[in-house]
Amino acid sequence: MTGYGKSEASNDFITVTAEIKSINSKNLDLRINLPRIVNNLLNSLNNKVKEYVKRGKVDVYINYKLSPDIEIPVNINYQMAKTYINAIRKIEGTTGRKIEINMRDLLSMHDIFSKEDIDLSGSEDVFLTAVEKALIMLNKEREKEGEKLKADIEKRLKAIEKTVEEIEKEASSINEKIREKLTEKIKKLFELDDEEVKKRIELEVTLIAEKQDVTEEITRLKSHIKRFYQLLNEDFSGKTMDFLCQEMHREINTLGSKLKEINVTDPVLKIKTEIARIKEQVQNVE
Repeated sequence: MTGYGKSEASNDFITVTAEIKSINSKNLDLRINLPRIVNNLLNSLNNKVKEYVKRGKVDVYINYKLSPDIEIPVNINYQMAKTYINAIRKIEGTTGRKIEINMRDLLSMHDIFSKEDIDLSGSEDVFLTAVEKALIMLNKEREKEGEKLKADIEKRLKAIEKTVEEIEKEASSINEKIREKLTEKIKKLFELDDEEVKKRIELEVTLIAEKQDVTEEITRLKSHIKRFYQLLNEDFSGKTMDFLCQEMHREINTLGSKLKEINVTDPVLKIKTEIARIKEQVQNVE
C-alpha cells in the first residue's frame, strides 16, 4: 500500500531526519539511502523497516545535521596545494600569461581541504529512532488506505454473493429444463409411446443432472466468500486472500462449464470480473 512518513530524532550531538515512501508492490523492495559515514547501520535499518513493512516498494532517505556547537577538524594537504601551484606556473611559462591565484581558488580545490570523519557510533540509536518514528507515521497512512481497500473488497464480495445466489436459483430449475429439451429431442428421434418416452427421459435426466450438479461448487464459493469476510475483519493477510481468489476463480470456471443447459455466461463473467478486481487489490495487502 502507498504511504509516506517523515520524522526527526536528535541528541546533543546530532539531528537525524528520516523520510519514507512506499508504493504498491507484490513483494518487499527496500532501498535505503543513508550517509556513507553510517553505512554500518544498513542491516539494523533493514531489520527495523521489515518489522513494520512486509510488502511494497519502499524508499528510505536519511540525512543528519551536526549540532552547531560541534567543530569538525579540517585537514590541509599542503603537498597537493604545491602541486597545483607548480602546474599553474608551468602554464604561465608555456602561455606567457600571468595567472592570479587567491585563497578562494584554493578553497574550491576539494582535494586540498578535507573534513575529518566524525565518529557517530554514539548516536546510532538516534538514526534508528528517527526511522522508527517515520515508519509509525507511514503505517498510519497505510492503515487509512487499508480501510478504503477493505470497503472496496467488501462491496465486490457482496456483488459476487448476489450473483452466486442468482446462479443457484437458476440452477435449481435445471432438471426441469433438461427434461423439456430431452422430451422434444427423443420424440423427434424415436417413435415411442408416452410411457417409454417418460422412462427414457427420467433416466437421461438423472444422468445429466448428476454431471451438471453445481451444489458443491456453490457451497465452496459461499465458503470462500465467508472466509474472505473473516480475513477482512481479523487477519487481512494478502497472500491468503490471493489464494482464496484463485480458489473462487477455479470454482466459478467449473460451475460455468457444468451449467451448459442454462445461460449463465453473463453472471459467470460478472463474478470473474469482480474476482479479478479483488485479486488486483489484495496484491497491495500485506
